[in-house]
Amino acid sequence: MAKDYMPPSDFLRDLIDEDVEIEADDEATIARLLTLFRDADAANRDWAVFLLGQSEADTKAVRAALVAALDDADDGVRAEALVALAQRDGDLARPHVLEALSAESVYPTLFEAAALCAHPDLIKPLRGWLKATGDKEVDQLVVEAVAACEASAK
Repeated sequence: MAKDYMPPSDFLRDLIDEDVEIEADDEATIARLLTLFRDADAANRDWAVFLLGQSEADTKAVRAALVAALDDADDGVRAEALVALAQRDGDLARPHVLEALSAESVYPTLFEAAALCAHPDLIKPLRGWLKATGDKEVDQLVVEAVAACEASAK
């Protein structure tokens, strides 16, 4: 996310400004973030998914909301949801990563999600992205994702 990209939600801005870690047992904050996954404003949805993704919260409700966010109309929200899901359950995220790798363009976080999944069936589609982005930092993410997946094959 761009440094100056802020959500309109006062609640989300307060969480961001206070720079506090969301505790996994903070049910009220997590519930409020999950509600914002369905907000009309894409920036609110994006930040809610991002902030929850940075937390240790991992319940059935959190995973279900992350899976639902994979169908969001906004590319950024989907990308954040995929990384957050891969952090919690690589097997659940893997088919979504595989599908996303077949797109013509992707968010760089897709390669982070692929590395988190670290599964051999991602190697071939990832190799198709090697040096394909033209961005050295993103290309490095692809290299790291391929390495993680190759390591899991051993």
